Amino acid sequence: MKRLLFVLIILIPMNSLFSQINREELAIDVRYPIPIGDNFLNNNSRGGYLGLVDIGIDYNLLKLNNFGIGFLINSTVLSFSKNDVTLIILSPKIKVDYKININKISIIPNIAIGYSNWQFRSSAKTFAVENDIPVQIDQAAEFLNGITLKGGTKVVLNSNSRLNWYFQFAYEFTRLEKPDNGIDSNYNRNMHILYPGIGVVWRFNKE
Repeated sequence: MKRLLFVLIILIPMNSLFSQINREELAIDVRYPIPIGDNFLNNNSRGGYLGLVDIGIDYNLLKLNNFGIGFLINSTVLSFSKNDVTLIILSPKIKVDYKININKISIIPNIAIGYSNWQFRSSAKTFAVENDIPVQIDQAAEFLNGITLKGGTKVVLNSNSRLNWYFQFAYEFTRLEKPDNGIDSNYNRNMHILYPGIGVVWRFNKE
């Protein structure tokens, strides 16, 4: 219920803005998640989680001089092969960016804040124990919620077309909720992930 309420708080104002403001630009990017820091994602002694892919949509609703205001949503996939666990992170955010134009390159630093839903999933497994009797472990799922802060920079290669490529680098910090079962510590709640990536931006109105 809390999760749904938080998403509605973000999306309802977005919908109101969308109905009043001309659309500006839409970006789609592919990034590579790299866990860092002292936490269970980056546990070197156990192998830690390996980033697989992140796909994001970045939508500018409002432009004021060089400032842009909009929202973005990312879906990140990581894997912990040792225990056959897949982690999927869904994270909608509100963002603000600022465009700095240098010849045919635009440098766009941005910040964002939003909600994250972490879904841990493991598949069913069968083990052979004493006397070769198989033991079946059913598939399992666990869900955690958190608040995410993001900071990043895009470098856009401008052309005369509405479609332009960009490189980006971002850092995201997530503070997860207190676990129902387990130790309440920064190791289990403070998550840090780096995101290098590439993307393409579609401008509805050429500049």
